[in-house]
Amino acid sequence: MTISASIMSKQEIEAILANEQKLNEVVLAAFNAVDSDGSGFIDEPELKTVMTGVARDIGMPEPSDSDVREVLRELDVNKDGRISVDEFKVLIRQVLELMKEGA
Repeated sequence: MTISASIMSKQEIEAILANEQKLNEVVLAAFNAVDSDGSGFIDEPELKTVMTGVARDIGMPEPSDSDVREVLRELDVNKDGRISVDEFKVLIRQVLELMKEGA
């Protein structure tokens, strides 16, 4: 998955964040791109893949395994060891906020 601030203006990012339907569309598209096994959930290896890609896109260092486990613990509200679409939405919102700051 690639999310690049260079292809979205600050106004476009703000519009997504301000519109729940647009945000849900972005979240679902990103989630489906990350859920490589089609399980309907994102597991730790899939999360590492997306976090690595996002970090690269926004010019941050690649996350360590412990970084990935920490994010999984933070996002996994129901503590089932995987991330649902609703839980993933929190991550996408955070990424968009970071992109908005850098745009």
